[in-house]
Amino acid sequence: MKKNKIIQFSLVTLGIMLLFFTYYSNDKDETIEIDKNILIENVDKLTEQLTNIIENVNYVGTNNKGTFFDLNAAIAKVKYDEPNINFLQDVVVVIKLNNLRTIHIRSDKAIFNKISNDCEFIGHVEVTEQDSIITSDNLDLYMSKNLITAYNNVKYNGIKGFLTADKVDIDILRNEANIYMFKKNDKVQVKYIN
Repeated sequence: MKKNKIIQFSLVTLGIMLLFFTYYSNDKDETIEIDKNILIENVDKLTEQLTNIIENVNYVGTNNKGTFFDLNAAIAKVKYDEPNINFLQDVVVVIKLNNLRTIHIRSDKAIFNKISNDCEFIGHVEVTEQDSIITSDNLDLYMSKNLITAYNNVKYNGIKGFLTADKVDIDILRNEANIYMFKKNDKVQVKYIN
């Protein structure tokens, strides 16, 4: 019993000492001034890095030469510091030329410029027009120049034959193409069917 009283007395004494040192000690807490400029700079850095993510995006446009396009994407990312550039995923584009021809473009990803309506397609690119199909790893659509540039592993398959090349430039208004290989000694592979 004596042991319990000693433990209780020790605990009460310890409690009183803690209270005394906590509330009556000469060491006062220092007030810290916060530099508001540092906080504002950090908020600005965060704001610059923000990205808006938009689902099911649709852009429609036309140029003065009668070319109409309709761009659809499952996801669009717009960065704070580049509001006119959209980073797109699962992209489908329909281009109508004077209501006479229709070109369809599909890709995994794309980078779209809302000012010029130019677009860079990346990954599993497929271009179809009637019975013709072009596949490539990359494709640039320059609506400002009415030009399509397909490059990297370009394959064309149509009713008139097929070809394999490194790069193909297509003037979409004149329906003319220039076909290239990146290495001088490499040759374009073509099979033409009459």
